[in-house]
Amino acid sequence: MYKVTLSMPIYNVAPYVERALLSALNQTFESIEFLLVDDRGTDNSMEIVRRIIKDHPRGKDVRIIEHPYNVGLGATRNTAIDNAQGEYLFFMDSDDEITPDCIQVLYDKMMEEKVDMVVGSSQSINMNGMVSEQLRLDNVNRRGVGILINYHYVENHIFPVYTWNKLYSLSFLKENCIRCIAGHNCEDLYFSFNVERCVQSFSYINNITYSYYIRSNSFMDRIQSHLSIREVGMLMDFLLYKKSYIREIKDITLQDILLHSIYRSVRVWGEYILSSDKMNMNEKYRGIVGFYSDMKFNKYTTNNRIEKISIGLYFIHRLSDVLLFTVLVMMVYIKKAIR
Repeated sequence: MYKVTLSMPIYNVAPYVERALLSALNQTFESIEFLLVDDRGTDNSMEIVRRIIKDHPRGKDVRIIEHPYNVGLGATRNTAIDNAQGEYLFFMDSDDEITPDCIQVLYDKMMEEKVDMVVGSSQSINMNGMVSEQLRLDNVNRRGVGILINYHYVENHIFPVYTWNKLYSLSFLKENCIRCIAGHNCEDLYFSFNVERCVQSFSYINNITYSYYIRSNSFMDRIQSHLSIREVGMLMDFLLYKKSYIREIKDITLQDILLHSIYRSVRVWGEYILSSDKMNMNEKYRGIVGFYSDMKFNKYTTNNRIEKISIGLYFIHRLSDVLLFTVLVMMVYIKKAIR
């Protein structure tokens, strides 16, 4: 039996997959099952993968699972959870890269602390191949019911929302039925929030073990500049899901903190709606109003009236700016047409 399963989805990543796969196969840690999930892309990614594993000494440790048709990233994560043979599971994207000692470092910490999850530090690589940002986590070990929710929201420490660069206990994921929502673009948000809810022990390490390569068509790039009305609905689904969890919490202070985290998300994602080049003015209006009205903030607490009003005024202010700009542009064109 393998100690670790490293899972990687393969879908239209021909320019990047060799770098990613070799960084996985060249790990110093020995007991790794490499679980590659073919999500039926349209390029030659799988040809590159098969060429590499044919000639690599660890090719015998690679297992390929083929989806019958393309089902998306969330479903590939679920396939890995269902089929992993290791005691621990590590997700890696097929356009990124891990350090040679990545699995060894995470596994050693797992053996030292016996936790549900170990989280490594990471760095972002820009389009020019340069390090643009580093996320250095403090070396932390915590235990207790609700410990990660409190560490993140009450103590105000970061919890990286991505699924990758974390070594999970596979039994922890299965016992708590933690899975992605297949076909949903916010699979990382759902998955990581459910991890936060259920985890009772975790470790952070300061070692950088993962390099995330920034690509122009990534989901974060899309929601910041090219958000569609469909994706607005998906983001709203997640916020409503997160908000429903508040009903289960008896700690009033934590309730209020989680509500304010929702407010912040609404404000940030509202900015993305207003700056999107994928939506017309009517869709932007529907998106903003939908975010604001469907949250029904005062359903669970009476201490947020000022925050609610401030968000409302903020969005009204932003929308009025956009509308005023539109009117001015129309007036210019009308004057030109008259002349």
